[in-house]
Amino acid sequence: LVCVIILSLVISSTIYDCFRNYSNEKLVARSPIASLFLTFSIKKNLKKLPHADDSNPALTILYGMRVICILMIITDHRFGTHLSSAVLNFELVEEQYRSPVGTIFFHGDVFVDSFFILSGLLVTYCLLVQYDKRFINPGLIVFMRYIRLTPVYAIVIFYYATLFKYVGSGPMWKTIINAEVNDCRENWWTNILYISNYVNPEKMCMVHSWYLPCDFHYFMIAVILCIVIYKNKKVGLILLSFVTMAAIITPFAIVWYYQKSAVLFFYPDFLRQPKQQEDFLLTYSKSHTRASPYFIGMIAGYLYYRMRGSEKCLKKEYSHIILLSSLTVMIGSIVSGVIFYDPKYDYNAIESGLYASLHRVAWSAGSVGVLYVASYGHAKLIYNFLSWKPWVPISKLVYGAYLTHMQFQIRATARKGGSDFITYFDIISWAFSDIVLAFSSAFVLYLTVEAPFRNIFSLIFAPPARNTLKPKPKPVESQESVNEVTCDSHL
Repeated sequence: LVCVIILSLVISSTIYDCFRNYSNEKLVARSPIASLFLTFSIKKNLKKLPHADDSNPALTILYGMRVICILMIITDHRFGTHLSSAVLNFELVEEQYRSPVGTIFFHGDVFVDSFFILSGLLVTYCLLVQYDKRFINPGLIVFMRYIRLTPVYAIVIFYYATLFKYVGSGPMWKTIINAEVNDCRENWWTNILYISNYVNPEKMCMVHSWYLPCDFHYFMIAVILCIVIYKNKKVGLILLSFVTMAAIITPFAIVWYYQKSAVLFFYPDFLRQPKQQEDFLLTYSKSHTRASPYFIGMIAGYLYYRMRGSEKCLKKEYSHIILLSSLTVMIGSIVSGVIFYDPKYDYNAIESGLYASLHRVAWSAGSVGVLYVASYGHAKLIYNFLSWKPWVPISKLVYGAYLTHMQFQIRATARKGGSDFITYFDIISWAFSDIVLAFSSAFVLYLTVEAPFRNIFSLIFAPPARNTLKPKPKPVESQESVNEVTCDSHL
């Protein structure tokens, strides 16, 4: 019924938007009901999709970063879901656990850390810039964040709980799909409240959704930290440093105390039932164990805030040194993970704890270094690539693509009728298919759910001026693009 109502609103609003003439433009501007009705117009929302916020050119590189990260995550998830089923050449696959190329797939969880970095950076920058203009109640900020995230999330959860089991069949269909459906029917509320990584995590609806409660928890902390920085810069920065150090120490302490592995081993046993694995529940999906990249991103966000409008540029030699060092650290933080996949490796709790903690710090610091050089140094090739205009509309679909992509991978696994050979070419080919399907789904969700609800709340919290004698307000597209790019820091 909800889907029918939404589709009806979208279709009728689009028809009305296409056929209305100029004479009723003023009527629409003065009519709250007409403005509300037009929030569902596909024509209107399509116009806003490629619109970019260029208030700070240094941040336009984040469009490309978001897209590249989601492409890597979808590819990694395709590798993992396929290996959870029968593979004929598993000896070759097993060798990849210990190869530098294989670590891109088996240690690709650092690309999720990149999203945490971007989120922390953008939240800090956005809030500090906003506080310079006008202080906003922190409760309202958190509420707006919740409203921004939840409609699309709820629709995808609804799909998993009701329709997912009817979209295919196969030898393992009931075994795999029914488990997903039941988890979503029983625990949908933990997802909607963003507590699914702590409450019934072994029955979490959509295993990849662990990211969202983490990001939401960090956001609430970031709002408080930014208020303190705004009120008292010295105290705020000291508090941010303290929180960052605590976030770095926590995973070390947990891995050392519980004698856990330094990395999450993506072996078939784990891939078949990830939500039942202790390492996933204890160290991988908890907010308190994944926080360091976010707070390092906050530090970067403060630097971008201080640098906004600055004409300063890093010297060429410094740019090259920072860029080379950052890339080396990032590559090293991934490739070094092969050590722990070696059967001859002798477990050491302190060593494992240090790696579990510091490899995310290294990746985060390297990522910030690359971003900083691209924005303020001599790395124009990277800047031009990451700020390429076509990234803008694609980046606005990243959230929907993240939510929907795994359904296609799980579906393919459940439909498999036997064993097969697997190569990197196969994985990339299947991943390309996943990417097309995920972004196609995200495009539909954006036009029918995400953009309309964003428009509705933009009207509620920033209604258009009715007095035509007053100066015209900024176009709605401009207001919303700032919200999308700068404030909508998730994914």
